[in-house]
Amino acid sequence: MKKLVLLLSFLVILLAACSSSPTKNAQGKWKNDEEGIILTIKDDTIKGTEDGSSSEDGSSNETLIKDDDNHKGLAKVDLDGEKVYIKVKGNSLYVLDNPNSKPTKEVEYKKID
Repeated sequence: MKKLVLLLSFLVILLAACSSSPTKNAQGKWKNDEEGIILTIKDDTIKGTEDGSSSEDGSSNETLIKDDDNHKGLAKVDLDGEKVYIKVKGNSLYVLDNPNSKPTKEVEYKKID
């Protein structure tokens, strides 16, 4: 019985360690077809471009993305003092106004790479 409990405990710890974080799940390029916006997420940064082109004024539109410790399955982005949340489901990424928002087509980005 002790061996079974020990084995189950080990498996739970192993599964928790192997699960991907929301930020890792969001890595890559994502496109919102309605607005033509492309999000590129690499490591701990997120960059937005319109129709694949950089901003004309040369300003950086890159910011940090990190896992939200308070909301499981969400990453948090601070855009000009306003927090938005990122949720990944399969090949779709959703940008949410608050952690309790429901993903909709209007805020959906599809994986493009």
